[in-house]
Amino acid sequence: MTSLEVITRQHAAGKTVVSLQGVIDADAKERLEVLLSIEDSAVLDFSAVQRVNSMGLAILLNILKQLQTQGIAVHAEGMNRMTAMLFKMTGLNQYLQNPSASAPVCDTPAPITTRTPTAVPSAPTDPSPSSHWRFSVSLQDRGQLESWYFLNTHLQRHWGHTIRLEPHFGALDQDHAAPLATSDMVFASPFVACELIDEGFLPLMVPCSDPEEAVIVRRRDDERKTWGHFTRPKILTARIESYVYLLGRMLIDETGYSSDNANYLFVGNDMKSIQMLLKNMGDIAILPRQTFSGLASITRSTLEVMDESRTDFAYHTLCLSPHRKSTVLKVKELFLSLKSDTKGQNILRGLGIHDWREPAQEEISMLTEVYHRYAGSG
Repeated sequence: MTSLEVITRQHAAGKTVVSLQGVIDADAKERLEVLLSIEDSAVLDFSAVQRVNSMGLAILLNILKQLQTQGIAVHAEGMNRMTAMLFKMTGLNQYLQNPSASAPVCDTPAPITTRTPTAVPSAPTDPSPSSHWRFSVSLQDRGQLESWYFLNTHLQRHWGHTIRLEPHFGALDQDHAAPLATSDMVFASPFVACELIDEGFLPLMVPCSDPEEAVIVRRRDDERKTWGHFTRPKILTARIESYVYLLGRMLIDETGYSSDNANYLFVGNDMKSIQMLLKNMGDIAILPRQTFSGLASITRSTLEVMDESRTDFAYHTLCLSPHRKSTVLKVKELFLSLKSDTKGQNILRGLGIHDWREPAQEEISMLTEVYHRYAGSG
């Protein structure tokens, strides 16, 4: 059952006002299609919307396109900052008569430093079906290792190919591994997934689990409460090759404070960021939401959240090499079928994944846009 309510009323000026209340996601599709019955100009009221995820954005995009084709003017009001940011990133605001409703908070957008995509080599002929596959996996938790081996065995039994699993955990493991670009299939962190997409890899599947989100914190006893109180702050975070770092910079820019006006110290891991912040060795820290939520209450009580993302598009991604593109449908089928048998369900449980799904093009576009805006500009 959807958690979205759509309430239509008539404004005194004669316009139709549609109040959206709750969460706009894939389950909201049927309720949102009521908007297609609008016959005249309308106002969409987002003031009671709690969250809009990537699938919800895709549905809204399709509906707003259809309404624009029919010549129906649509205005928006009441968007919170995160929803406005997502509308801007996906280009949804071009279908609104008042695009400023989804304009960025800052008056002057931060400079965008774009990494030139790696040239994609011409894809070789698909290897022989009997050739071995290399399956590189970025572990989110070392405790998942056994379940990934179970999954690899399951894939081999149901497909008939020999697949060599190459698990790694963190940057140090990956530094000693074979280059990911030579793998046939990669389960990659959001940051690495963007690198692979630039090299021609196909983003096939994402897990039905929590996305990566960023939380920006300062010490609670710091008298500097807002960005305007900081001059060239020292910001602590784990690694420059982290999507959480990119999301943190995006959040900073959207407040109107340029993220270029900060010094970033990459300390290797999240717990070290917290320890250094509490020892006054930095002013601010950018952390993964999962790390912050997992802190002991006594530690969290010493920190103050300045901002946090709710973007819902930065997932670990299963990417397929361009020279394996002929197997796209089979690979999707194998991963989507896990939920349909007991052994597959047990594997998913061990991985901490409810299921797999195909990512919407809109969320891949948002993922790579943030990556290209900040990667390499630190």
